[in-house]
Amino acid sequence: MKNLVIFLFFLSFFTPNISYGDLKKIKKKAIINKPEIIFPIQKDKKGCIKDLYISPDINYVLPVLKVEAPSGYGLDNRFDHALSKFEDFSFPCGSGNIEACQNVKRVILEWAKANAAQRTGPSDGEGRHWNDTLTVNLYIASPMMAAYSFAKQSIDISEADDKIIKDWFKKIVRKNKHLMYDYSNYKVGSGANGTPKRAHNHALSSAMSHMQLGILLNDNKLFRTAFKNFEAAIKYQRKDGSMPIETRRGGRAMFYQARAMNALAVIAILAENQGYNIWDYEHKGKNYHNIVKFFIDFTENNEIVFKYAKSMKHPGPAKNYKRQDLNSRSSSNWGWLYAYASRFPDHENIQRLKKWSQDKSNLNSYQWDIVHHYLNIGNRPFGSASWTVVEANCHFTK
Repeated sequence: MKNLVIFLFFLSFFTPNISYGDLKKIKKKAIINKPEIIFPIQKDKKGCIKDLYISPDINYVLPVLKVEAPSGYGLDNRFDHALSKFEDFSFPCGSGNIEACQNVKRVILEWAKANAAQRTGPSDGEGRHWNDTLTVNLYIASPMMAAYSFAKQSIDISEADDKIIKDWFKKIVRKNKHLMYDYSNYKVGSGANGTPKRAHNHALSSAMSHMQLGILLNDNKLFRTAFKNFEAAIKYQRKDGSMPIETRRGGRAMFYQARAMNALAVIAILAENQGYNIWDYEHKGKNYHNIVKFFIDFTENNEIVFKYAKSMKHPGPAKNYKRQDLNSRSSSNWGWLYAYASRFPDHENIQRLKKWSQDKSNLNSYQWDIVHHYLNIGNRPFGSASWTVVEANCHFTK
């Protein structure tokens, strides 16, 4: 850990500032400037969880050996349960809590030695495959790699343990690269005709994992892989900012648009942490700002998504497309806002929220929710994360 700190000290003087760049060049030539630093530790930041609130003696995060997601809708919730317990360690570790980081390392090493999170289902595009791969990327690979990076910044870890852990990460990430390298497009009748499958939220989740693994291993090629998925998602949004693959999904159209927005935000932040700005990437007037605008437009007039949502493609439990399922307290729905608003406070999208926050008398429930989160930036933490990888109010905000 001491050697890592010394390396980063010298790196701050000698690394060139490549903050703004052409995505075409970045996706081909970007290099990792801060190896093993996925998200930097935040020690003195409001909105972070700093204390270890539960004793490690009673907080068992036991390895789950096999992934057994349903073949229909849903994930293997045993891993979600494990993540919720793991976050009791990973969140304070992200603020530099030494005891928490020691437990992060202990838990991950136990999972690695047990060869946990093994997929036993099919390797084709059948439903079980979709759900198994997302289970691993969402609940295990991404949050555990980010937490391990925090631990590496805070405590000493032996070379032997480091190798065991990184070898396990390599195994579970590479075995779960669902849709990420799929260059086929959706067909007529899919509700997303012409959109590449690599822009799907599952592909973006896989891309987040690959990018983090690249940073941990100091593997530039692996680090760069996610930029193609980011590019596809931005490039193939509709002119109004809606995302074709996500907004066709009935009562969960905006639920899935939000998840894709979170994944894009994570990729942009990981790039930013290595010295690259991809937030402003634009293709023929399409950019992340436009996607955000559609979401804000939706909160004011939820009917704008109905023409897409009525396709009812895999809506899960949300069968009524006129009633969009958005949990008002979930970071999976709102985490992107913490990243976006703190970077673009003067953008017209955020100025619009600021105006709403000054007079709430005529706001509908969706507007109330987005204003609540706008006002919470830099204040109370979410206390949970999956699509945001880390605690959004701590590690997403500038």
